[in-house]
Amino acid sequence: MIGNFYFKIPRRIRLLIIFIIIIFTAYFILRFLNAEPRNIPSDFLAARQEASLIAQDIVLLSNESTNRLNEIAQFDKDRKYTEALILISQELERNREAREKAIKLSAQLEIMAKNLAKISPASAGQIALEAISLETALISRLITYNDYLTKLLEVLREKFLEKHNGDQVSELISKINDEAKAINDLNQKFNEVMKEFDSE
Repeated sequence: MIGNFYFKIPRRIRLLIIFIIIIFTAYFILRFLNAEPRNIPSDFLAARQEASLIAQDIVLLSNESTNRLNEIAQFDKDRKYTEALILISQELERNREAREKAIKLSAQLEIMAKNLAKISPASAGQIALEAISLETALISRLITYNDYLTKLLEVLREKFLEKHNGDQVSELISKINDEAKAINDLNQKFNEVMKEFDSE
């Protein structure tokens, strides 16, 4: 019965069906039987784990600093420059810790980068490269964050000494907040990309 139905189908359609079946069969053979074996170097995995932990610490430190910026802004409005300077000094110390972590993060990213060529399949290597680029951008943002924080300290010192009448404080705080958000977003994107890497 099935045979009768098959022969009732026009010859061109039958050939097309057979051709499609052949294509799908060839695809599955190439995809599953001859697929490039997955290989992730242990050094890459260890560095990836360490980088993830360090980056999370950096995000937490920047978030803690951001929470203090509103206090600094309020002290500035109230012309309590001594109190504001004390808080900024504390935040610079916190940021120094973040910079030290950034150096450690750079070392882990270097290890990951050196092992990219050993990763297979190649598509997984491309995803890993994207993840490394994101964390490199995070470090760049952290440097900018620190520059703005240092500038904020200078402005407040000048105000304290009555050598600065302009109001750059709110502008600088806004820029610092933007950099902190970018750091957080980049780290979140890194985690999303690494999830994609794990499922590749």
